[in-house]
Amino acid sequence: MISIQQSPLFEPVLWNGDGFKILDELLVPERIEYIQITQVAQALDAVRQMKTRAFGQVLTFLYSGALLAGAYRGNEAAPLRQEIVAMTEAFCSARPTFDFRGLGAFFDECFSKVNSAGALGESIACRAREFGHEIVRARQGRAKRTASILPQRAQILTHCNISGELVEIARHCRISGKEFSVIATETRPYLQGTRLTAWELGRAGVTTSIIPDCAIAQVMASGEVNGVIVGADRCARNGDVINKVGTYPLALMAREYDVPFYALVQEPRSLERGLDVPIEERPAAELLTFRGQPITPASNTELRARYPSFDVTPGDLITYLIGFGETYTPETFRKLHESSSSLEGVKPEAKYLLLYGVPPPNQYAFFRTALKTADAETVLVPEMRPALWGAQVVAPELQARRVPTTLISDNVMGTLFAQGEIGKLCLFYDSLSNEGPIALCGSLLAVRLAQLHGVEIELFSGAQEKMAILDRDVSTFLGHKILPADVTTRKVEPEVIPWKFLKG
Repeated sequence: MISIQQSPLFEPVLWNGDGFKILDELLVPERIEYIQITQVAQALDAVRQMKTRAFGQVLTFLYSGALLAGAYRGNEAAPLRQEIVAMTEAFCSARPTFDFRGLGAFFDECFSKVNSAGALGESIACRAREFGHEIVRARQGRAKRTASILPQRAQILTHCNISGELVEIARHCRISGKEFSVIATETRPYLQGTRLTAWELGRAGVTTSIIPDCAIAQVMASGEVNGVIVGADRCARNGDVINKVGTYPLALMAREYDVPFYALVQEPRSLERGLDVPIEERPAAELLTFRGQPITPASNTELRARYPSFDVTPGDLITYLIGFGETYTPETFRKLHESSSSLEGVKPEAKYLLLYGVPPPNQYAFFRTALKTADAETVLVPEMRPALWGAQVVAPELQARRVPTTLISDNVMGTLFAQGEIGKLCLFYDSLSNEGPIALCGSLLAVRLAQLHGVEIELFSGAQEKMAILDRDVSTFLGHKILPADVTTRKVEPEVIPWKFLKG
């Protein structure tokens, strides 16, 4: 049996000498390069610029604290403790959704236990480094337990990147004689699914294919997967999970199509529910450009964009929460943490009219009137991968007619529906059949999200002639090849929207 090589993403931050080095995840898979860190400011830059993320942020924070502590020569704890507090606040400012304050509590505990007589700083530094190693070992155990609950022939759908843990799950499946294959979403706008997840799985010999984020309903409706595995940047005591934006619609579709949904989680600490977490909004430029190139044909400063980095998945949508020590149902997780199920938050007034599909040329001006009728602020246009119909055709056409337009990546639709920000879906179909309208990939997801959130759906006949496009599948983006070696693309098809989803 050929053994599976561990992914460099599994431990993406390594202590070396008097500092540590961070795997620059923005360069993967083209290059494997590490950033040498000798000052906390360098670590903060790496986190802020998304050069490290997920588990990398945990190790970066702990080792940054170890840097400060190792350089401290005083005997009193108070000054060093203040340095750690200031560092914690700086990390929170860099990525406000991530639980850096919870990690900061680790240092509080260290100060309460350390013997102040002696090398105070070095003692704290050693504890921080060892805690990082403990988490690495705990992730190994979690991967093994995850593999144990998967079916004999596991066909997994995943989103974003779980820092090498899927490779470890695959390794344990292979050891126990189980088959393991993966369909990964490409995960816009940073393409972590393509660049990181598909790459690390492909090099480990795991059968892997890529889909656009908008194809998740298509894949689950066709019965191609029997499990969904995602990570969690945070989880709450009531079982809610906060993870990369696009996780919530994945969980919602998994429930609708009877696919088990597994979330790899950490300790919730004091967080009661997911709705209490501030969701980081990243700069619009990160969505509107790709490798420095605009994703729309013409640069227009009036084009708005939304990029919330994370969304909240209610615990009730999760089959198992898999922690470092145990595996829980939402009920047993809540019982352990003495919490109740999710509570509804206050939803803002709907401000978007969602457009999915490609309207005929004479329909774009209609949206000026439609916005007023719906009392909406702007037309919301997803990118509509793989062809980028939304970014390349629909948004520019709307802007040419001075219709207020906001662009989003396809995986953002779910959280805006959940937050009550979408008041209506205008779906443009290609043709009609006895079963229902036939429309672009992603239309099924848009309709199901609207239906499940009680949002009105209006059908329109779409453009019959569509202009030439650069990307026909997810192997390219704006014509640039992005598919890693040993990875395939799953062909996406036009989608039939069953009439039952359009009634009422």
